[in-house]
Amino acid sequence: IASARRAVGEFEAEFAETRRLRREVMRRLAGITRKDNVQFDGMARASHVTDATDWRVEYPFVVVNPDTEEECAPIVGALVALGLTIIPRGGGTGYTGGAIPLERLSAVVNTEKLDRYEPIEERVLPGLAEACPVIRCGAGVVTKRVMEAAEERGLVFAVDPTSADASCIGGNVAMNAGGKKAVLWGTALDNLVWWRMVTPQGEWLGV
Repeated sequence: IASARRAVGEFEAEFAETRRLRREVMRRLAGITRKDNVQFDGMARASHVTDATDWRVEYPFVVVNPDTEEECAPIVGALVALGLTIIPRGGGTGYTGGAIPLERLSAVVNTEKLDRYEPIEERVLPGLAEACPVIRCGAGVVTKRVMEAAEERGLVFAVDPTSADASCIGGNVAMNAGGKKAVLWGTALDNLVWWRMVTPQGEWLGV
C-alpha cells in the first residue's frame, strides 16, 4: 500500500512540475519568438513524436517553430538553460531516427518556416579559377524548390533524395543526403560551400 501511495503521489506531483516548467518555457521564449510558435498541445507534440521511421519513444515536452534564423540562437540558449534536450527537425522524412525524442524533457525546434532562398548567382569560390553557380538557402527550404530553381537555369541540383518533395535542405546537410545523382556529383556535403549553425552554447558558428 505504501509503495502504491508513493507512486500515486509522484504521478500527481508530475502534473504540478509540468505546469511550472511550461510557464517557465513560455516566459523565456515569449521575448524571442511569437507565443503561438511555442506549442504544448497534443496535436503539435503527436505530430513531432516520430519521423519516417515511425519509431515512437517519448512525446516532446514542447515544439518550437521559429519564424526567422535570427530567433534560433536565443531559442537554443533558452532551452539549454531550462535543461531541455534539443532536437532540430525539418520535414521529418528521415529514416535514421535523428528527429525522435528519446526523453520526456525534450524540445523539438521545427525549422520548416526558415524557407527563404536567394536567386542562383555565379561566384568564384576559394581554390577555383572560374565562377560557379551557388544558391543560399534556409534550413527549411524544401529540396524540390531548389531542384526547380536549378532547372530553370538549365542546371542540376546534385542532391536528390527520394523524399525531395518534403525533405528540407537543413536535413540534407545534417544527414549528408545523396540520391541517385550522388554517383556523378557527390552528396550534400560534397556540394556545400558553407553553412551556419547554432552551437549548444546558443552562439552562431560559420563552417
